[in-house]
Amino acid sequence: VSSAGEREEMGRSFRSLALALLLATLLTYMIMAAQFESLIQPLLVMFTIPLGGAGAVLSLLAFGQSLNAVSLIGFVVLVGLVVDDAIVEIDAMNQLRRRGVPLRGAVEEACRLRLRPVLMASLSTVFGVLPMAFGLESGAELLEPLGVVVLGGLLLSTFLTLILIPVLYEWAESRRRGPGC
Repeated sequence: VSSAGEREEMGRSFRSLALALLLATLLTYMIMAAQFESLIQPLLVMFTIPLGGAGAVLSLLAFGQSLNAVSLIGFVVLVGLVVDDAIVEIDAMNQLRRRGVPLRGAVEEACRLRLRPVLMASLSTVFGVLPMAFGLESGAELLEPLGVVVLGGLLLSTFLTLILIPVLYEWAESRRRGPGC
């Protein structure tokens, strides 16, 4: 009887966390749509979430961790972390475009200007979760899956975002405004 109750409670926890993940993603999109005053650019940013998810799953496998309630909390946290890099890049590209810089020039200049801040922000978070991911602190065993998810998800998404977002931005903007704009 106790095992069935625990299983039911675990299922309820997973459903609640899955709903939290969905709501976090939806709210993130809505906030970005208002901020960018666009529906397309937030979609570009949202491409980073699957990248973070892939990195998180790979790191869970590499560290021998399972998908559990704590790792799902890590996925919710990851939604907010992985979009930051893309937001910084797209905002810089938009600012340059408003100043009259051509599309390709704005993409190249924004990537050059924002590379260091993106790497510094992401790597400082990665280094911050290393002790949690490796269980280096006493009593950290419970939070290891959260640290592993954030570590792997943020590493993969950061480096792929630096490549993917400029390509997607240039593609989307050239389709929207025409290639010469």
